[in-house]
Amino acid sequence: MMTTEDSPIDDYSQCHINIIKNFEALKEFGKKQITDPVSAEDSAAADKFVRFFKDVVLTHHHEEEQELFHVVIDCASPGNELTQAKAMVQRLTKEHRSLEKQWKNIEGDMKKLAKGKAASLDQNATQKLAEHYLLHANYEEDEFLPLSSEILKDTGMASLGLTLHMKHDSIKVPTYI
Repeated sequence: MMTTEDSPIDDYSQCHINIIKNFEALKEFGKKQITDPVSAEDSAAADKFVRFFKDVVLTHHHEEEQELFHVVIDCASPGNELTQAKAMVQRLTKEHRSLEKQWKNIEGDMKKLAKGKAASLDQNATQKLAEHYLLHANYEEDEFLPLSSEILKDTGMASLGLTLHMKHDSIKVPTYI
């Protein structure tokens, strides 16, 4: 979902571009036969995936659940729109937990590989995680973010934008006088 307007929803969509790119790379990484000794290239790739999941994916899930999902539910009109938004949020939250669990199943081997140590990375589990994440991101892009834009178009977009701005603002205000 790319629009010409600069909105908080576009920020989520832009984040998905990076996430999709990394999960496509993870899918390919899962197809590799990693040998012992682990090559510097494979070690660096594994390290990148470990850091990416921790620093980007988990943060993204948390931000969606704490910021976006709440404001969409709060601003949805009672009736069908609210019912649809709640069902989507429930699905996406459930998918987040499932994807995080899938990552936990391969994380130990990924960390070993990142340190250059031999590991028996489950190729099937790695590819399935990547495929499931790509489906998840596409559902958000194709279904949830357009609904969110519609729900937030009148009043909620400014609230979400302010919340995200305050959260990501690099200016630190002292807590004393």
